[in-house]
Amino acid sequence: MASGKLTPRQKMINLMYLVLTALLALNVSAEVLQAFQNLADSLQHTSEEFRKNNQELGSSIKEAVKREMEQGNNKNAALLEEVDKVRAKTDSVTGKLIEYAMALYEERIAGKDPETGRLKRLDERENNYRFWMGKNDAANGGRGEGKALEMHQLLDSFVSWANRTYALYSNGKLPNSGKGFAPLVLDPRDNPYVKEKESKEKSWEYFTFHMTPAVANLAVLYKYVNDVYVIETDILNLLKSKLSQVTFKIDSLVLVDAPRSEIVVAGMNYETKVFVAATSSEAKPTYLGTGTMKLESGGYSAIFKIPASARVIPQGQRKGKQEYTVAAKIPKADGGFQELRLRKTFEVVMPEIVVTSAAVQLLYAECGNDLNIDVPALGELYNPRVTADNAQVIQLPQSRKKFRIVPRSGAKSCQLTVSNLSGDQAIQLGTLTYKVINPPRPSIKVLINGSPYNGPVPIPVPKASRIDVQIEPDKDFSTALPEDARYVIEGAELKVKAGLGGAVPIGSVSASKVAAKPVISVDLSNYRRNLQPGNLLAVELSKVSRANFQNKQIPEDFKIQELSLIFEIK
Repeated sequence: MASGKLTPRQKMINLMYLVLTALLALNVSAEVLQAFQNLADSLQHTSEEFRKNNQELGSSIKEAVKREMEQGNNKNAALLEEVDKVRAKTDSVTGKLIEYAMALYEERIAGKDPETGRLKRLDERENNYRFWMGKNDAANGGRGEGKALEMHQLLDSFVSWANRTYALYSNGKLPNSGKGFAPLVLDPRDNPYVKEKESKEKSWEYFTFHMTPAVANLAVLYKYVNDVYVIETDILNLLKSKLSQVTFKIDSLVLVDAPRSEIVVAGMNYETKVFVAATSSEAKPTYLGTGTMKLESGGYSAIFKIPASARVIPQGQRKGKQEYTVAAKIPKADGGFQELRLRKTFEVVMPEIVVTSAAVQLLYAECGNDLNIDVPALGELYNPRVTADNAQVIQLPQSRKKFRIVPRSGAKSCQLTVSNLSGDQAIQLGTLTYKVINPPRPSIKVLINGSPYNGPVPIPVPKASRIDVQIEPDKDFSTALPEDARYVIEGAELKVKAGLGGAVPIGSVSASKVAAKPVISVDLSNYRRNLQPGNLLAVELSKVSRANFQNKQIPEDFKIQELSLIFEIK
């Protein structure tokens, strides 16, 4: 990335890049996948408009040069060939990007729906990943050996060519106040919008394409197609500025706007570039319209930013239409002005809440269930507040997106309400409902002289044996929530039964320590006088409890007979 302050265009590019790559390793709903398909369609439509506008701009420059030459002015004759070179270079790069996009429709990757013409398997990940990263994704320093690296090199090469071409026709001066066109591809370590430390260590290829849905990558591709056309527009406008005088024969004027996207998340800015087709240096337009405006290219085009309002979304729905107007006043030869107006709409969508967790479909009661609750589309504007019924909510210090949910014992479900804090206002974004279950019960295991016993009962033991009683947690539960999978045996009583007589207490064992696999031990040599061959020894556990991450002890639901272990003295 170029050093110094970012241009508004680059900020928008980086923000869109972040939104499109925020789905890495997430559980994505069908609604989000469909939204990305709509976004890909919108970006594709925008790229087609860009292509047509640039084609018309290139043609108009060539026609103007030819008119100059007809009048004996050959000063700009070289522009005829240069315009063709710029158009050919752009077509070769965008053509390759579109070739990648078309490959996603092949059956070996995501396939094509014969009815809609869209991707058939929007959530295809594995085949999509191999297409981009190749068989060895660790090759080339983690950049893989697939189409991702090839695209990276293609876009880097294009930006280098664009900077050289621009400098050639601007006395060696680069665009963007001498910084040049910014790289289109940024590794996470160079992208200021990527904040997570672990993501900073990844390559652009891995960060962008690691197990992301094919439909998200389709949107990424058309985003880069638009980036290439934006740079081409700047170069063509530079070539146009070389025309020595007004040579355009203007039969009509058309006001054109080229939006970055026709779908905008509520709370973000809708951005559109507005320009007058067939304008000239002596017919500089004046722009006005909805939102905020910034002039570009010496005042010949303008960028409008219109805040997307959630008020246009009907209650109970997730999207709505917002209208805006733009106008341009163009001076005429007679001293008057011609006014052109556009009235258009864009689509505003509510941001999608994305949650990742080890067990995202359910929550364990009285456990610290860690959730990553994110709204990728809000980017740096995301300042969440999460509340819940039937549960305690703890925001973890590692990240503002990480929350620990502790459902109360006995709760059957838990509803989370996610809001975004903006100033003194909390804007509710949506609710998430989870099923609450009790953690899986641990098992009680017996070890005789250090060896596990799994045979029949009563358990035969030699008179001088050591008996260990151990609590074994559920493997999956202890792996997912180790701080909540700790247990304690709260003591035991020893009783012996000889013949037909009743059981007689002979001793007790103190409670174990709190541990992942707590143990209490009984050394029979300490009770040798009370034990004879044929006697039955009962080790009756008082209670088994689970200690959660807050060290709160919750009794496990064992029946009395399960807590009574019977041994036969040999």
